[in-house]
Amino acid sequence: MQRVAAAVLVIVVGVVALTSVGCVDEKKYNAVLLRNREQEKLLAEKDAQVATLNERVTALTSKSGDVNRLIMEKDDLITSLKQERDATRKAFDELTKTYRDLVSMPKPFSGTGIPEKVAIEIQALAAQYPDVFDFDAATGRLRFKADLTFDSGSDAVKPDAKTALTKLGGILISDAAKSLRISIVGHTDNDPVKKPGTIARLKELSKAANNQGLSEARAEAVADVLKAAAVEAARVTTKGVGESQPIGPNTGADGKAKNRRVEIFLSQ
Repeated sequence: MQRVAAAVLVIVVGVVALTSVGCVDEKKYNAVLLRNREQEKLLAEKDAQVATLNERVTALTSKSGDVNRLIMEKDDLITSLKQERDATRKAFDELTKTYRDLVSMPKPFSGTGIPEKVAIEIQALAAQYPDVFDFDAATGRLRFKADLTFDSGSDAVKPDAKTALTKLGGILISDAAKSLRISIVGHTDNDPVKKPGTIARLKELSKAANNQGLSEARAEAVADVLKAAAVEAARVTTKGVGESQPIGPNTGADGKAKNRRVEIFLSQ
């Protein structure tokens, strides 16, 4: 812009010099005057461009400040989220440890007289076969799910259940468990016994051809597996109660499945 002003000044001086000579060529004068006006117009345009550039610089400077502020806020937010994540992870790890400690602890015994060592071993066995049976140390009860222990209408113990019962027998003949009594109770749902094969088998066992007879046969089948694992017969008693002690409604498949069961009770 300073160069433009200097050029205008030179032109003006030139005009003054020409007029002072006295005899001035009118064409030259008009040409100089026209150039002067063009330079003034150019100067005005440059001034406008400079003003526009200044406004853009100001705006960009303001935006730069906003961007820097947003970056700082972002960094603060990330730091806060990382701290919350670390705190959550620590709390989760603590809860996981507490849960594992609780699971590994034997449940309190409620007058059953089951030695702690025996209860822990049976709990571990139940964890190996969660689909076959569950164990309640507080009552000394093992509940075998009949549908996973026997085929429909059969008193023959299935392989997985037989393996679990054999391992249970190994626990029950240990020195720590040798004083425990073993009571086995068979249960059924309220569906009547209809299969010819089941009826024939129950008659072969001198059992009534109904749910009472089926529950007795299944309790005795479980006892036979334990005895085959060297559990003394004198320690084992069996009985069947048929459909008389349901733990679920006999109105649907889930309830009926719960009612079809064999329970083993351990006590001193």
